[in-house]
Amino acid sequence: PATGGEAVARAEGPTPGARVHAGGGGDYVSNEVAYRNTLLRDATGREIPAGHVLTPVLELGSAAPEALTSPDFERDRADIVDQLRVILRAALQG
Repeated sequence: PATGGEAVARAEGPTPGARVHAGGGGDYVSNEVAYRNTLLRDATGREIPAGHVLTPVLELGSAAPEALTSPDFERDRADIVDQLRVILRAALQG
């Protein structure tokens, strides 16, 4: 709570000034930011698309440790970009 003390769970969300330990988005910061963004959008009556996408950590695969890229990295990056394009197209059509 904003006043300090033990963490509390509130169905209506955090109070102003509260620090989040876990909330509607669990204990992942990105989930909590997306949750609060959506909550704020809904509370203000805005009708804009909102959300977030979790992406996997990109690995270099079998490339040398000093490499900045690799075929595995480039393939996975391209897959992520392609999937994000599909999500954005769907959001813009909705």
